[in-house]
Amino acid sequence: MKRLIFGDGKVSKVIRNHTDVIISKKDCNLNDKSKIKEVLRFHKPDIVINCAAKTNLEYCQENKSISFDSNVNGVLNVLEESAEIKSKFIHVSSGCLFDGNDFISDEKTNPSPSVWYTWTKKWADEIILNFGYENVLILRPRQLISKKPHPSNMITKFSSMKKIDAIEEDNSITCIEDFSEMINHLIKIDGKGIYNCANKGTVTPYDIAMLVRKYINHDLKVSKIGYNELLENLPNKRVNTILCTKKIEKTGFVPRDASEALEWCVKNYEK
Repeated sequence: MKRLIFGDGKVSKVIRNHTDVIISKKDCNLNDKSKIKEVLRFHKPDIVINCAAKTNLEYCQENKSISFDSNVNGVLNVLEESAEIKSKFIHVSSGCLFDGNDFISDEKTNPSPSVWYTWTKKWADEIILNFGYENVLILRPRQLISKKPHPSNMITKFSSMKKIDAIEEDNSITCIEDFSEMINHLIKIDGKGIYNCANKGTVTPYDIAMLVRKYINHDLKVSKIGYNELLENLPNKRVNTILCTKKIEKTGFVPRDASEALEWCVKNYEK
């Protein structure tokens, strides 16, 4: 099956196959409906994967119209044209829709956005589910990490610091290399609807920092900080989220353990 991927960022660079068509922002702005139509009619993909989005919380908060255009209107534009040519539409959403580590969120849990970025992801999901086209797949990863460096990869962020105050709160993570396997599996079984795509179990930001110090940045100074104290030092709220993976497990795919995936990413990190 021919796949076309919108976006050339952190996720796209890992999940792509050598036969995939990659459409960067330079090639096609998602707010240009005529260009999207031209691209999809020319390539005629069986599967369209949308990885394009504004993801920086501070940027989205300060540039609400731009991030809305990218994360909501852009998604609708690609969805419309995908439906027109009857391609399977796969959208990379976010597990950050859920705020709170005192419960486990499954695919039926009502989102509780806390910043503009997560509101845009919630709106996009709702549009996809209510558009009227059934051949759609919404994927919700959480706290994406990879062995490949990228400015928004948490391993990259931590490894570039001299000192970090990290919280010891349980969170889900998604190793992008494992996420790629999840996508391939869900395509193979013709999955539809929403799927949480995270590794099994949880890790904490403190765990990540300690492994980064062990394998990458031996001079990194790591100390613990309380969650409420962390929030006091940030302009926009960060959430703790634990995703339930039972739905994807019932399809026959059992994600790798979060601790194992994290250590694998850090040990194999491409410095």
